[in-house]
Amino acid sequence: MVNASPANEYKLDKILSSLEELKREVSQVKAKLEEAPSYGSEEWWDWSDKQAMEDIKAGRYKTFKSVKELTKHLDSLK
Repeated sequence: MVNASPANEYKLDKILSSLEELKREVSQVKAKLEEAPSYGSEEWWDWSDKQAMEDIKAGRYKTFKSVKELTKHLDSLK
């Protein structure tokens, strides 16, 4: 059996580490998708309204005094 070089071992470790991170992220996205009802259904609308009200109560929203201010904010997100 041929010994792998340290550079190749490092690359393999990096790839495996990246795969583990990706696996965790996919699991998180999957969990969020599974908690939401089917998009557009009556259950989804009720769930979505409830989520929106929780966001508003928690202060997770922005207000704008003008369309220009809103546009500037949206452009900054690009």
